[in-house]
Amino acid sequence: HGIYDPEDYNFNLNMWTSTKAEDVRASIKRLKKIKLSNTSQEILENVLLSFSYPPDGMKENEFVELKINWLVENNRSELIENFLKQNEEFKGKGKLVQHLVDQNISRADIKEGCEKIRFIDSTIKDSYLEKFKIYCLVFNNKKSQAQLLHDILKEQNQSDKFFDNAVDVLLGVSENKNKKIKDDNLLNFYLSSITFPNFKYEPTDKTKKSIWEYMNSANLIKI
Repeated sequence: HGIYDPEDYNFNLNMWTSTKAEDVRASIKRLKKIKLSNTSQEILENVLLSFSYPPDGMKENEFVELKINWLVENNRSELIENFLKQNEEFKGKGKLVQHLVDQNISRADIKEGCEKIRFIDSTIKDSYLEKFKIYCLVFNNKKSQAQLLHDILKEQNQSDKFFDNAVDVLLGVSENKNKKIKDDNLLNFYLSSITFPNFKYEPTDKTKKSIWEYMNSANLIKI
């Protein structure tokens, strides 16, 4: 009720410490196979995401990773954003940001996806997200800034020929020289779809779900 209670605070910190790590791992593994009700899932997430010490026998990094994997696997975007707002530095931050980014690319909502780059800071060393940040600068017509960041990325050996060529096309420097559509990840596939002339792609049963979703959202599936 807005009143600070030291006993409640200490309980939250220590609520997991009396639980064995192997019991937590086994419980989470079992819960992944169960269809939880909305109420049960809400209770679980409140307990799982509470600020507390890790279970007995589990290191902090593993405890954080457990939370991250639950949020991503259950596609809990709102909770992910709250988690990112409340925790500035933690291992695995890039995975959560990429999930938000890919989710919006798959919906063909690039504007919303580009808004998620606010979570990308100096603590995240991830070429995928840096590439998306560069693309967003182009998308928002900040081409000089995009070129500068792209040059830095190349100097750090974090870029590749496919991305370099895609950026050159988007900046109007050259025509597309890439010969093959890349579908190893969603960002490369999206860049292929907007830089290849007369883009055509036939998905298969091995095509990633996120690519199917993007093609459907962008009306790229031909019957």
